[in-house]
Amino acid sequence: MINESENLPTKVELLQQALVVIDKDHKQVCTNTLKVAEHFGKRPADINRRIGNLIKKGKCKIAPTYYLDEQGRKQKYYVLNRKIFSQIVLGFTGDKAEDFRTEYVEQFEKNLEELLEWRNTRHDVIQPTKTANDSIEWLRLELIKEIPESRKPGLIYIHIQNQINRLASGNAGIKRNDMSTEQLKIVEWLEIQVHEEIERLKALDLSAVEIRAQVLELIKETQL
Repeated sequence: MINESENLPTKVELLQQALVVIDKDHKQVCTNTLKVAEHFGKRPADINRRIGNLIKKGKCKIAPTYYLDEQGRKQKYYVLNRKIFSQIVLGFTGDKAEDFRTEYVEQFEKNLEELLEWRNTRHDVIQPTKTANDSIEWLRLELIKEIPESRKPGLIYIHIQNQINRLASGNAGIKRNDMSTEQLKIVEWLEIQVHEEIERLKALDLSAVEIRAQVLELIKETQL
């Protein structure tokens, strides 16, 4: 049985985060109540109480999540998007609080720009991947004709895409949604190279086995 606590972040990990981050699913720009409390000199419990009051008044809808404190106990905190963050800190007064609000707003704006760039890049890589996969599919079918008893035709997608992922990120098994913008740009470029190489070698009337070997070697030897 999996212990739920094993998957919870620790207080230290949450406090080590930047003021504002892009969530792991690239859905929103956010901060957390532990960072807000630390930055504004408040108690986390007071921030949670403020959120609870807003929820009771119907002014915001947000569900709590949990972390482990220094004693390994499960504690409540909230992940805040910009709108809810603004609602929480609106009542904080003083020059220092104003400076902190300004700093947070700047970070939200910066990270939002990064998120939009990531989304655009993620979209841009879809077509090169599709084009490369069309060429890889041709190669797979030709390999079946040449080496029907081999497992290589069925693994050609995995072998090529894993090599692309490894070259772009250092991790063959990484998912595209977990890649950075720069890593996605590398993937886009590599997908184009794979397509063009297969088409070039196809025109030379090489065997599918030779084409497979040369395409994999091309990716392996590519220097970024």
